Amino acid sequence: MEEFSEVRFKQRAVIELLTAEKVPPNEIHRRMQVVYGDQCVEVSTVRRWVKRFKNGEVGQADLSDKTRSGRPVTDFKTSAALAEVY
Repeated sequence: MEEFSEVRFKQRAVIELLTAEKVPPNEIHRRMQVVYGDQCVEVSTVRRWVKRFKNGEVGQADLSDKTRSGRPVTDFKTSAALAEVY
């Protein structure tokens, strides 16, 4: 199984590509749900990244996570599933 951050990186690339093709955020999210299933980002996240990509030059966006303080992002669904097992 892929790392959580790798999946998110790939999803951002998909969002960037489909934004460049003028696909609306709701449609991007729908398509991504088909491919990524439970690992798909929320539609609000798609909207945020679409806005970010529209404000920059296509192909020039930094898709990586920015370093920030605080607790690292965790996959809630995976964390909840692990909690049930243990």
